[in-house]
Amino acid sequence: MKASMLPLAVAIAAICVAGHVIAADTVSLHVKPTTVTLAPGQNAAVITITNEGGTPVNAQIRVLGWDQSQDKDQLSETNKLVASPPAINFAAGQSQSIRIVRTDKSPATHEEAYRVLVDEIPDKTSAPQVGVQLRMRYSLPVFVQPKSESAQGKVDINAQVQGSNLVLTAQNNGAAHAQAADVMLDYGGQASTPVVKGLLGYVLPGKRMQWTLPIPSNAAAQGKATRVTASLNGQPVEVAL
Repeated sequence: MKASMLPLAVAIAAICVAGHVIAADTVSLHVKPTTVTLAPGQNAAVITITNEGGTPVNAQIRVLGWDQSQDKDQLSETNKLVASPPAINFAAGQSQSIRIVRTDKSPATHEEAYRVLVDEIPDKTSAPQVGVQLRMRYSLPVFVQPKSESAQGKVDINAQVQGSNLVLTAQNNGAAHAQAADVMLDYGGQASTPVVKGLLGYVLPGKRMQWTLPIPSNAAAQGKATRVTASLNGQPVEVAL
Protein backbone atom coordinates (compact mmCIF):
# COMPACT_ATOMS: atom_id res chain seq x y z
CA MET A 1 0.00 0.00 0.00
CA LYS A 2 1.03 3.63 -0.33
CA ALA A 3 1.85 6.47 2.01
CA SER A 4 2.75 10.05 1.21
CA MET A 5 4.90 12.55 3.04
CA LEU A 6 4.62 16.29 2.39
CA PRO A 7 7.35 18.99 2.75
CA LEU A 8 10.68 17.40 3.52
CA ALA A 9 13.35 18.56 5.94
CA VAL A 10 17.04 18.74 5.10
CA ALA A 11 18.62 15.29 4.81
CA ILE A 12 20.52 13.85 7.73
CA ALA A 13 24.24 13.24 7.29
CA ALA A 14 24.98 9.79 5.97
CA ILE A 15 27.91 7.70 4.90
CA CYS A 16 27.87 4.57 2.79
CA VAL A 17 30.70 2.10 3.31
CA ALA A 18 31.21 -0.65 0.73
CA GLY A 19 33.70 -3.35 1.60
CA HIS A 20 35.11 -4.76 4.80
CA VAL A 21 38.63 -5.05 6.13
CA ILE A 22 39.29 -8.38 7.79
CA ALA A 23 42.82 -7.93 9.08
CA ALA A 24 43.37 -6.90 12.68
CA ASP A 25 46.19 -4.45 12.00
CA THR A 26 44.73 -2.88 8.89
CA VAL A 27 44.53 0.85 8.27
CA SER A 28 41.41 2.83 9.04
CA LEU A 29 40.45 6.07 7.35
CA HIS A 30 37.74 8.29 8.77
CA VAL A 31 36.02 11.03 6.79
CA LYS A 32 34.06 14.05 8.00
CA PRO A 33 31.63 15.55 7.41
CA THR A 34 29.69 12.62 6.00
CA THR A 35 27.61 14.71 3.64
CA VAL A 36 28.35 17.96 1.81
CA THR A 37 25.91 20.66 0.73
CA LEU A 38 26.99 23.61 -1.40
CA ALA A 39 24.62 26.51 -0.79
CA PRO A 40 23.71 28.90 -3.62
CA GLY A 41 26.83 30.86 -4.56
CA GLN A 42 29.14 28.48 -2.69
CA ASN A 43 31.69 26.90 -5.01
CA ALA A 44 33.84 24.88 -2.62
CA ALA A 45 33.71 22.85 0.57
CA VAL A 46 36.25 20.93 2.64
CA ILE A 47 36.23 17.38 3.94
CA THR A 48 38.83 16.04 6.37
CA ILE A 49 40.29 12.56 6.08
CA THR A 50 42.18 11.03 9.00
CA ASN A 51 44.23 7.86 9.12
CA GLU A 52 43.39 6.46 12.55
CA GLY A 53 45.26 3.24 11.88
CA GLY A 54 48.78 2.35 12.88
CA THR A 55 50.26 2.02 9.38
CA PRO A 56 50.55 4.29 6.32
CA VAL A 57 47.84 4.17 3.69
CA ASN A 58 47.26 5.61 0.25
CA ALA A 59 43.90 7.12 -0.58
CA GLN A 60 42.30 8.06 -3.88
CA ILE A 61 39.59 10.72 -3.90
CA ARG A 62 37.21 10.98 -6.86
CA VAL A 63 34.00 12.84 -7.62
CA LEU A 64 31.34 11.20 -9.78
CA GLY A 65 28.03 12.46 -11.09
CA TRP A 66 25.08 10.82 -9.34
CA ASP A 67 21.77 9.99 -10.98
CA GLN A 68 19.11 7.31 -10.57
CA SER A 69 17.38 5.20 -13.20
CA GLN A 70 15.63 1.82 -13.25
CA ASP A 71 15.27 2.09 -9.46
CA LYS A 72 19.05 2.11 -8.91
CA ASP A 73 21.88 4.56 -8.30
CA GLN A 74 23.93 5.43 -11.38
CA LEU A 75 27.40 7.02 -11.18
CA SER A 76 29.21 8.65 -14.09
CA GLU A 77 32.38 10.58 -14.82
CA THR A 78 32.12 14.35 -14.34
CA ASN A 79 34.31 17.44 -14.45
CA LYS A 80 31.73 19.74 -12.88
CA LEU A 81 32.99 18.93 -9.38
CA VAL A 82 36.56 17.93 -8.52
CA ALA A 83 38.58 16.90 -5.47
CA SER A 84 41.92 18.51 -4.63
CA PRO A 85 44.25 16.80 -4.05
CA PRO A 86 42.89 13.69 -5.80
CA ALA A 87 45.31 11.32 -4.04
CA ILE A 88 47.44 11.36 -0.91
CA ASN A 89 49.65 9.12 1.23
CA PHE A 90 48.64 9.24 4.88
CA ALA A 91 51.08 8.53 7.66
CA ALA A 92 49.63 6.90 10.78
CA GLY A 93 47.57 9.49 12.64
CA GLN A 94 47.75 12.08 9.84
CA SER A 95 44.79 14.26 8.83
CA GLN A 96 44.39 16.00 5.50
CA SER A 97 41.88 18.55 4.24
CA ILE A 98 40.45 17.85 0.78
CA ARG A 99 38.75 20.62 -1.16
CA ILE A 100 35.63 19.76 -3.14
CA VAL A 101 35.42 22.42 -5.86
CA ARG A 102 32.63 23.21 -8.30
CA THR A 103 34.31 24.16 -11.56
CA ASP A 104 31.16 25.54 -13.17
CA LYS A 105 30.69 28.96 -11.55
CA SER A 106 27.25 29.59 -13.05
CA PRO A 107 24.33 29.21 -10.63
CA ALA A 108 22.75 25.76 -10.51
CA THR A 109 19.25 25.75 -12.02
CA HIS A 110 18.23 22.63 -10.09
CA GLU A 111 19.61 20.53 -7.29
CA GLU A 112 22.73 18.70 -8.48
CA ALA A 113 23.88 15.45 -6.89
CA TYR A 114 27.36 13.94 -6.77
CA ARG A 115 29.27 11.26 -4.87
CA VAL A 116 32.75 11.69 -3.42
CA LEU A 117 34.46 8.29 -3.37
CA VAL A 118 37.37 7.82 -1.00
CA ASP A 119 39.17 4.55 -1.70
CA GLU A 120 41.51 3.26 0.98
CA ILE A 121 44.53 1.51 -0.55
CA PRO A 122 46.78 -0.18 2.05
CA ASP A 123 50.52 0.30 1.75
CA LYS A 124 51.85 -2.88 0.13
CA THR A 125 55.07 -2.74 2.13
CA SER A 126 53.19 -2.95 5.43
CA ALA A 127 50.18 -5.06 4.45
CA PRO A 128 49.69 -8.30 6.42
CA GLN A 129 51.11 -11.39 4.74
CA VAL A 130 48.43 -13.74 6.06
CA GLY A 131 44.73 -13.62 5.24
CA VAL A 132 42.70 -11.51 2.84
CA GLN A 133 42.67 -7.74 3.01
CA LEU A 134 39.92 -5.79 1.28
CA ARG A 135 40.09 -2.07 0.84
CA MET A 136 37.50 0.25 2.31
CA ARG A 137 35.45 2.66 0.23
CA TYR A 138 33.59 5.67 1.60
CA SER A 139 30.86 7.22 -0.53
CA LEU A 140 29.81 10.72 0.52
CA PRO A 141 26.79 12.46 -1.00
CA VAL A 142 27.27 16.01 -2.27
CA PHE A 143 24.33 18.27 -3.10
CA VAL A 144 24.56 21.58 -4.94
CA GLN A 145 21.59 23.78 -4.19
CA PRO A 146 20.01 25.93 -6.92
CA LYS A 147 19.86 29.72 -6.76
CA SER A 148 16.12 29.60 -6.15
CA GLU A 149 14.82 27.51 -3.27
CA SER A 150 13.88 23.97 -4.29
CA ALA A 151 10.14 23.42 -4.25
CA GLN A 152 9.18 20.80 -1.71
CA GLY A 153 6.94 17.95 -2.78
CA LYS A 154 5.62 14.67 -1.51
CA VAL A 155 7.33 11.30 -1.59
CA ASP A 156 5.07 8.33 -2.33
CA ILE A 157 6.11 5.08 -0.66
CA ASN A 158 4.84 1.61 -1.44
CA ALA A 159 5.62 -1.42 0.76
CA GLN A 160 5.01 -5.10 0.02
CA VAL A 161 6.10 -8.35 1.61
CA GLN A 162 7.28 -10.75 -1.09
CA GLY A 163 8.29 -14.09 0.36
CA SER A 164 11.09 -13.47 2.85
CA ASN A 165 11.75 -9.93 1.59
CA LEU A 166 10.30 -6.50 2.21
CA VAL A 167 10.15 -4.49 -1.01
CA LEU A 168 10.06 -0.71 -0.61
CA THR A 169 9.50 1.66 -3.53
CA ALA A 170 9.80 5.42 -3.14
CA GLN A 171 8.87 8.03 -5.76
CA ASN A 172 10.17 11.55 -5.09
CA ASN A 173 7.84 14.09 -6.70
CA GLY A 174 9.68 17.10 -5.29
CA ALA A 175 12.69 19.15 -6.36
CA ALA A 176 14.89 18.23 -3.37
CA HIS A 177 16.43 14.90 -2.42
CA ALA A 178 14.90 12.64 0.21
CA GLN A 179 16.64 10.28 2.62
CA ALA A 180 15.17 7.07 4.02
CA ALA A 181 16.36 5.35 7.19
CA ASP A 182 15.41 3.13 10.14
CA VAL A 183 12.97 0.73 8.50
CA MET A 184 10.91 -1.47 10.83
CA LEU A 185 8.06 -3.95 10.56
CA ASP A 186 5.26 -3.14 12.99
CA TYR A 187 2.74 -5.59 14.41
CA GLY A 188 -0.28 -3.53 15.35
CA GLY A 189 1.71 -1.41 17.76
CA GLN A 190 2.38 -4.43 20.00
CA ALA A 191 5.84 -5.30 18.71
CA SER A 192 8.29 -4.36 15.97
CA THR A 193 11.22 -5.90 14.08
CA PRO A 194 14.08 -3.76 12.72
CA VAL A 195 14.77 -4.40 9.04
CA VAL A 196 17.30 -1.61 8.42
CA LYS A 197 19.04 0.22 11.25
CA GLY A 198 20.29 3.61 10.12
CA LEU A 199 20.58 4.74 6.52
CA LEU A 200 18.63 2.96 3.80
CA GLY A 201 19.34 5.34 0.93
CA TYR A 202 18.40 8.46 -0.98
CA VAL A 203 15.79 9.30 -3.60
CA LEU A 204 16.85 12.15 -5.88
CA PRO A 205 14.38 14.77 -7.14
CA GLY A 206 11.93 13.36 -9.67
CA LYS A 207 13.38 9.86 -9.32
CA ARG A 208 12.22 6.49 -8.06
CA MET A 209 14.15 3.95 -6.00
CA GLN A 210 13.35 0.41 -4.95
CA TRP A 211 14.97 -1.66 -2.21
CA THR A 212 14.54 -5.39 -1.63
CA LEU A 213 15.30 -6.01 2.03
CA PRO A 214 15.66 -9.44 3.69
CA ILE A 215 13.26 -9.82 6.59
CA PRO A 216 15.01 -11.06 9.76
CA SER A 217 14.26 -14.73 10.49
CA ASN A 218 12.96 -13.91 13.97
CA ALA A 219 10.17 -11.76 12.48
CA ALA A 220 7.99 -14.84 11.87
CA ALA A 221 7.54 -15.30 15.61
CA GLN A 222 5.77 -11.93 15.78
CA GLY A 223 3.00 -12.98 13.42
CA LYS A 224 1.84 -10.95 10.43
CA ALA A 225 3.13 -7.38 10.17
CA THR A 226 0.47 -4.71 9.62
CA ARG A 227 2.61 -1.78 8.60
CA VAL A 228 6.12 -0.48 7.91
CA THR A 229 7.56 2.47 9.80
CA ALA A 230 10.58 4.45 8.68
CA SER A 231 12.28 7.83 8.87
CA LEU A 232 12.09 10.10 5.83
CA ASN A 233 14.45 13.05 6.13
CA GLY A 234 14.23 12.72 9.88
CA GLN A 235 10.44 12.63 9.95
CA PRO A 236 8.43 9.49 10.83
CA VAL A 237 6.36 7.86 8.10
CA GLU A 238 4.05 4.83 8.18
CA VAL A 239 3.03 2.56 5.32
CA ALA A 240 0.25 0.02 5.66
CA LEU A 241 0.86 -3.51 4.40
